[in-house]
Amino acid sequence: MRKITLVALFTAIGLTVSATPAIAAEGQTQAQAQTSAQKTQPNLNVTDKELVDFANAYESVNAIRQEAITRLNGDINQETAQMIQQQASEQMVKAVEDAGLSVENYNQIANALQNDVKLRERMAKLQ
Repeated sequence: MRKITLVALFTAIGLTVSATPAIAAEGQTQAQAQTSAQKTQPNLNVTDKELVDFANAYESVNAIRQEAITRLNGDINQETAQMIQQQASEQMVKAVEDAGLSVENYNQIANALQNDVKLRERMAKLQ
């Protein structure tokens, strides 16, 4: 498994996958991040396998996101931007599912990692 640093993980963890073309924004606002965090189940039971799957999916999702942002920063029209966003969104969903997680589970784990120190410590030990 490729190692990812926790710093990178937690820096971009607010950029969870969704089926909407929200990647044009460079990240969630503080209010959106807090709203997402409030939706986290208080006692989410995450297995080590799910954490490994999450890390693999995260790496793929982040690469897709970075590529889309690079393409969106070019001189493009709105129609092309929407197409790039839609393609990236679909690729992110596929990356998460290919890693063995549902998008919902991926988002729950991402939110849990933001709020649960013990879960972050477990993730660090798996790296």
